[in-house]
Amino acid sequence: MQKLNLPYHREGLKNLLIEKGIEIVNTDGLQSFSLRKVATACKVSHAAPYSHFHNKEELLNVMQLHITERFSKTLEAAIAENKKPSELLKNLGTAYVSFFIENPAYFQFLYSKSDIKVDLTLSVPDEENYAPFILYKNSVLSLLTQNKVPKKKQIDILITIWAFIHGLTALATMKNVCYDKNWKEKIGDFMDVLEPSFLK
Repeated sequence: MQKLNLPYHREGLKNLLIEKGIEIVNTDGLQSFSLRKVATACKVSHAAPYSHFHNKEELLNVMQLHITERFSKTLEAAIAENKKPSELLKNLGTAYVSFFIENPAYFQFLYSKSDIKVDLTLSVPDEENYAPFILYKNSVLSLLTQNKVPKKKQIDILITIWAFIHGLTALATMKNVCYDKNWKEKIGDFMDVLEPSFLK
């Protein structure tokens, strides 16, 4: 029974391999990434990862999917909790920044090490674009349409908001950036500065 609490128990091993894999890629880079290195970090046999992944490429894909699914669920929850249209931008901004503040390794891996593609031109179908971006895009465009913002301005505004939130998240997750306020608490204030101009 004690075995259930050990890190190499089958039910917890897959998630442990994913999380350690993300850390290793961020620290050592993709070139030196291997299932053997992940196994060592998880303190399991070098054969253990093969019970879940055929090779390192499969693990890398699952790591990316793991973050994307969690990120998407966070944004979906923020959208579902939205009671007033005017609060949507704040809710999404807070959810975006908070998710990566709580998981800074995810931000570095997702946007610096993975092969995700975000199509800002919107020239591909939604299902072929990056899922969290599409959640954000559809919510913001709906809000802008409700506020009768001209369609020719909507994409520019969408990209500006995305860049703004993404930039704040980058600052909030950088170890060499000092700030004496709570990023999660301040994101609402930052959104207040931009929102009036977007929704005029």
